[in-house]
Amino acid sequence: MRNIPESIVKAGHPDFSVLDQIAGFVLERTGGKTSLEERLPALIRDAVDFVLDPIRTGRTRLADLDNVEKTFIGLKVEHFIRDMLDVPKGLRDLVIDGMDVDVKNTTRDTWMIPPEIYRSEEPCIVVAFDEQDQRCWMGVLLARDAYLNSPNQDKKRSVKKSAFKNILWLVEEAPYPKGHWDGLDMRRFRDLREIDGGTKRAAQFFRENIRRPVHRSVIQALLFDQRDYMKRLRGNQGARDILRTEGIALLSGFYDKAALRALKAPHTGDDEMIAISPRDRAELDYLKQTKLID
Repeated sequence: MRNIPESIVKAGHPDFSVLDQIAGFVLERTGGKTSLEERLPALIRDAVDFVLDPIRTGRTRLADLDNVEKTFIGLKVEHFIRDMLDVPKGLRDLVIDGMDVDVKNTTRDTWMIPPEIYRSEEPCIVVAFDEQDQRCWMGVLLARDAYLNSPNQDKKRSVKKSAFKNILWLVEEAPYPKGHWDGLDMRRFRDLREIDGGTKRAAQFFRENIRRPVHRSVIQALLFDQRDYMKRLRGNQGARDILRTEGIALLSGFYDKAALRALKAPHTGDDEMIAISPRDRAELDYLKQTKLID
């Protein structure tokens, strides 16, 4: 989604009162605009990863899905938004302040509106994400006849690009994260899951993924048979101790921020771990001085 026009939905716009009411409800339920801008990208990412199902299918990219599967992403987005807002399902996907509101998601450049929505010009929450540009959007739109193109064979009508200015945006171009599984060799990942012993398995995985931030959901999937899977990564005879003797530091994005900055490591989130092997003498000296390696 590119070159989106600035919204003209302000006081005096014919759609303003309805859209502003829905927008106000959404922002109140999600803790405000800043909070929603943080929560929406993670919500979409979870919906995509749910459908990709990397462990069972080996797929890690949206492009790996067929068109039917992509429709399931929209269904999961709907479910996750309803849960986030803590509202019931009514005649449409959501009931907001007594109004039925539909949820429409797209991975392309517009939304498809079904007849039951546009016949009564009903409100929609529209969600979009662009995996290539890593951006996502969320807004509110009334499905007015004037905003829609002619029906297709399924009698659905797409939103005109010229009508995007009639969307009241709640989230615009928020950074959309890469998948936790993006770039992983899933065949090798499944092979590693067969290694006996969680600590040994974790150590081997990080040996093969130096300087790659790894989300805890990936670690949990790797150590699927371990009751306390994060314990296998810590010191006290965990993977960290094994790797330390090999000159590899296993660092936490939450606890080891200073070390990660000093080593110019890739950005590592609070829920991620990263294995660092020194690239030069300065990094080696730093890791030894800080006792992160032996």
